[in-house]
Amino acid sequence: MLLILAILLTYILIRVVSIFSNYLKGFSRNQHLRFAFGIVAIIAGALHIMYPFLFSHLFSTVFKSTYTVTSILGFIQIICGVGLLIRRVYKEAAVLLIILLTLFTPLSILMMTDYIPGPLGSEYEPILGYIRILSFPLLIWLLFKSCDMSPRKGLQTEKFKHDI
Repeated sequence: MLLILAILLTYILIRVVSIFSNYLKGFSRNQHLRFAFGIVAIIAGALHIMYPFLFSHLFSTVFKSTYTVTSILGFIQIICGVGLLIRRVYKEAAVLLIILLTLFTPLSILMMTDYIPGPLGSEYEPILGYIRILSFPLLIWLLFKSCDMSPRKGLQTEKFKHDI
């Protein structure tokens, strides 16, 4: 949930800056959303590396060495965040982030079934677990939207030709 809020705030900041910047005016709203997602992915990856204890409870149901897994995933998030900012490789970075977000959903479900308390305490964990499970599909949809990865995009731009 914090990731969605951070993406929204970063997107608003980029839109405000684009009013005053001639460089950012040349980009579309979807590209501004992609930039916001990339910046937030870099920050989230850095937080995974600097403060692994905040995220290690997600991986304690599957892995024994949670700090190593958290650091590796933080590094991958940083690489994907930088990839989202680069025009030539943003679709590949988005696919890798979609795979990571898809893997986090079952981990959140496992965490709720084993009842592992998060960093806020055991009384908030059921509510946060449900919010976390619902927020991952929303983040995946935001990545699809911002990176123009719709499989129907090619069908919408080309005219249907009748060869009779």
